[in-house]
Amino acid sequence: LIQISRNHEDFILDPLALEDISPLGRIFAAPSIEKVLHAAENDLIGFKRDFQFQMQNVFDTSVASRLLGRSKLGLARILAEEFGVKLDKKYQRCNWEKRPLSSEQLYYAQLDTHFLIDLRNRLHGELLKKNLWSQAQKEYLRLEKIRLNPPRRWDPDGYLRLKGAQKLSEPSLRVLKELSAYRERLARSVNKAPFRVMNNEFMVRVAREMPRDVASLLRVRGLPSRFKGKGVARLWRVIKRGKS
Repeated sequence: LIQISRNHEDFILDPLALEDISPLGRIFAAPSIEKVLHAAENDLIGFKRDFQFQMQNVFDTSVASRLLGRSKLGLARILAEEFGVKLDKKYQRCNWEKRPLSSEQLYYAQLDTHFLIDLRNRLHGELLKKNLWSQAQKEYLRLEKIRLNPPRRWDPDGYLRLKGAQKLSEPSLRVLKELSAYRERLARSVNKAPFRVMNNEFMVRVAREMPRDVASLLRVRGLPSRFKGKGVARLWRVIKRGKS
């Protein structure tokens, strides 16, 4: 999701549903329009990588909070301290790719940006008062110039170096190899780091336990939520391929 707030108006855009969000790129690139974000680095990288958007005139409330000496920089903590707002942390871990989104998810997404402009104004005043504004501006310029990392290279034999792989039998290693290759394909398709899709410990555990069927696969400790329900059938096919 892309959440945008201005003058206490909140907008939530679904890039999975919209065919063209290029008009946003012109707004992001406009130096006359300040863009307020919290912990902006990942967002800036994502917009640049996924949509080729370059953002100018950035104010990062996380950077400002750090310069002002705050030790807790999470947005939920700052909003609670400044505005008495409580964000339910369970929505940080829910599946945001599943549609339709619940009204509770949309409300959480709305709150993510609703207070940012007011927060920016408070922090900006404190930065000026403590003569830290010029230092903040230097950090914001650095963020605007952030570069993308070169594309990650996948090592097809990397599964052999996973912790616990050395103790696996040959049949188990074949299953682990298939799981590793599948994880890489899936991670690229959903634009996530491989460990976010399926962690190493779970893959090694599956290869070691060699589940006999879908029911036993569902009992393997640490099964990612994306593979519960219909998703488990895809994972089971990968395991069967490794067994054959």
